[in-house]
Amino acid sequence: MWEKIAECIRRLAKEVLRVSKGGSGRMEGAWWWSEEVTEKAKAKQEKHKLLMGSRMDETKEANKVQYKMAKREAKKAVAVAKTNAYERLY
Repeated sequence: MWEKIAECIRRLAKEVLRVSKGGSGRMEGAWWWSEEVTEKAKAKQEKHKLLMGSRMDETKEANKVQYKMAKREAKKAVAVAKTNAYERLY
């Protein structure tokens, strides 16, 4: 009896609320995404690859500093792009 009720509730919920496809949550396809943001994100990814590939402590520290700077620049680019997009929108 409980299984039938639960199945009925699930079926009705799917009909009313619909089922999402589920996404990866990545923001690459966002409407505010620009070429500048893409360039900064790619630069950050490259710096991260260098950081993960470095073995010696000296190069690892230098790559860590470069990665942090690239990460900061990417965050700033995202913030600027979002701000500009929302200003145009409203």
